[in-house]
Amino acid sequence: MRPDEASLCFGAGIAAFMLGQDEIAQTRFECALALNPSFLPAAVWLGDLHYRAGRLSEAISIYETARQRSPLGRELEQQLDDWREQQQLQRRFHEIRTEHFRALFETATDEPLTRKVIARLEAAYWRIGSTLGVYPPRPITVVLYTRQQFSDITKLAAWSVAAYDGSIRVPLGVAVEQPEELDRVVSHEFVHAVVAMLGGRTVPAWLNEGLATVLEPAGPKDAEAALAHTRRRLALPKLHGGFVGLSTSDAEIAYATAARAVRRLIEQRGVDALVALLEDLRRGAPFARAFDQRIAMRYEDFAAHVSRD
Repeated sequence: MRPDEASLCFGAGIAAFMLGQDEIAQTRFECALALNPSFLPAAVWLGDLHYRAGRLSEAISIYETARQRSPLGRELEQQLDDWREQQQLQRRFHEIRTEHFRALFETATDEPLTRKVIARLEAAYWRIGSTLGVYPPRPITVVLYTRQQFSDITKLAAWSVAAYDGSIRVPLGVAVEQPEELDRVVSHEFVHAVVAMLGGRTVPAWLNEGLATVLEPAGPKDAEAALAHTRRRLALPKLHGGFVGLSTSDAEIAYATAARAVRRLIEQRGVDALVALLEDLRRGAPFARAFDQRIAMRYEDFAAHVSRD
């Protein structure tokens, strides 16, 4: 009805982005910038979309243009500096490609460890794909860092051992210092990639993290063990946002609670119901309504049951 209004293109872009419809989102953000080249929020979201897709050069270009065109462009300086540092780092990286993954690593001496990580990810691809009945159709980028590089780039809490933000990011120290943890870590992050594909970006953190934990090779038993040592419980509605800002002790309880909740859902309704729930979210269904329909139980009642469990 109003094709020439940049703010409407921008709003449609955000909606598509949250639903995981990145190609549509990109088109909408580009439309907003074509109509209003100094529209800073559209440039910020478009740059972030490119970054999450692994298109670092495009993200930098968008931000550099926005900095010149918008009076508020100076706000982008810190992010631009961070991205340029990453770009300099990645120019030194080597690359290995397999059918389902693209791995980036810094030095030739890291190649054996990188191939080990890729082998574990390929095994996770088939194991988890078989369990959920879905397989990502496009290769997933995996970036391997030193621990310091990982901390500098992700800016995650010290307890974080890996990350997924459109790419899987893993500090190589996990493979060197904790080889027994490698399968768990890469399986966990791969599930996040699958959840993003199925459900977009509106999936509650507890469902995302809980499913990733349940589908680790050893299952959720170790994670849930944390609940046996405390009477503290975190309510599921308070775990819809990410766990990144939590303390180490709260994160441990949050992961345990999420794992128990997802295990209960699978026991009650099966994996297919969870996959259908995620697909509903990608189509834009409100979470509570989709939960009621797919799990045949009110979300409030389930959350209360988990809090008492």
